[in-house]
Amino acid sequence: MDLDQRLVALAAAAGCLDAASFLGLQGIFPANQTGNTALLGIAIGRGDWPAMGRTGMALLGFCLGALLLGLALRHVARDAAWGPETAAALGVEVLLLAGLLALWHTGPVYVSIALASLAMGVQSLAAQRAGVPGVSTTFVTGTLTRLSSRLGSGEASARADGTPALVWVAYLAGAVGGGAAIELTGGRVAVAAVLFVVAAVALSVARRPAA
Repeated sequence: MDLDQRLVALAAAAGCLDAASFLGLQGIFPANQTGNTALLGIAIGRGDWPAMGRTGMALLGFCLGALLLGLALRHVARDAAWGPETAAALGVEVLLLAGLLALWHTGPVYVSIALASLAMGVQSLAAQRAGVPGVSTTFVTGTLTRLSSRLGSGEASARADGTPALVWVAYLAGAVGGGAAIELTGGRVAVAAVLFVVAAVALSVARRPAA
């Protein structure tokens, strides 16, 4: 599994978890913090305190996940080829997702929101440090901006133009799968699928041949 394939797989996982959580965790996005910010503003405007709490927890969890990983990697150089630190970070994400799977619809909703958002915060920073500049696996606004600007400027690069497009399609496809899983089988199937994908990426990084 090469770099682009990992980014695409993680984007699909994020889309799936966002859709499943929006439908199954009372309207929050673990990965898409732009959406949560808008939802928080709407909740404040409407005086909807429970919604404020849920979206606030999602924002806080995501930021905390990225912050803690950033502190852990502050003395580690960025590795464009992905390295053991990335595998370890994704391993932490796997543990958080395993906790989410165990508590899905059985534990307090705020705990589930926190676990899902922490996991996506970790993934977002890990992929950003090791991935393609301007391409995120947890939100697609910047990715679409990068793709559109490069296409508009006429810059020709199969990877630079192709990877953002594939990441966007993967996020969309993941969201379709997450929504379908909620409708047909329940949220546990979606979370289990995300857990499997992230674990597979983590293993592929861990087994990367030494340079």
